[in-house]
Amino acid sequence: MQSLINGQQTEHISIRDRGIQYGDGCFETIRVLSNKLILWSAHLKRLEQACKALHLSVNFELLQSEISQLLQGNKTADIILKITVTRGKGGRGYTPPDQADCTRIIQLIDYVAPDKKYGARVVVCQHRLSSNSLLGGIKHLNRLDQVLASAQIPADFDEGLCMDEQGTVIEGCRSNLLLAIDNQLVTPDLSKSGVEGVMLNHLIEEFREQGTRVLRRKISLSELKTASEIFLCNSVFGIWPIAEIEDESDDWRINWEAGSFAAVVLQMQNKLFRNNTR
Repeated sequence: MQSLINGQQTEHISIRDRGIQYGDGCFETIRVLSNKLILWSAHLKRLEQACKALHLSVNFELLQSEISQLLQGNKTADIILKITVTRGKGGRGYTPPDQADCTRIIQLIDYVAPDKKYGARVVVCQHRLSSNSLLGGIKHLNRLDQVLASAQIPADFDEGLCMDEQGTVIEGCRSNLLLAIDNQLVTPDLSKSGVEGVMLNHLIEEFREQGTRVLRRKISLSELKTASEIFLCNSVFGIWPIAEIEDESDDWRINWEAGSFAAVVLQMQNKLFRNNTR
């Protein structure tokens, strides 16, 4: 792992940093192929929106300069860039300082791609995600829900399926969901919980250009069972069709096979990744 903290090569941060003390910040995780940042403009836009929502003042020109500096020494063809922004150092107590000097952390992390030869095995996590309309969709540093849910994923499963406290399907622990129900593409409502995924929005836009609308709405676990196809997606591994979902509480298991949307979705993924390795 290579890292820069406020432009300096180090892996150490002050214990007074509010990112450590309170999770006061946000982050982005980006796939880098041949030193090209995949969907960079969308990631940057989401980071800017998160910083605005959290009232974090960041010099984005300086941040991008530091990213370029870190990538100059990179010789790895396929790697992960993680950007973390915190409010910086602060005193005791929740109240943020009037003039905060944000901490910028950028890291290059080795990437080991999952074996996507077969469809993903997914388990329904019993831990429920918190809901907050002000923080819904933001990739903030408060990830305890995902940590506790991920701890419930058995070693032989690839991902966990998360619901909110009302039992509405939201997302995977590290991915968004795209479903085919009654020959219509739908994705869960993320206005109060979950992360507004860059890859998910890329797929929605790609389908829109092809004349296919993706509906955002609430999806119950029982309706999930009626889906003919379900895809996991995130900006790192891309798209991964689900082959099996297991729910221990109801002891039900459903298997899906590749359907009419699978070829189109995987073609979108290949177009995105392959075009950026040339």
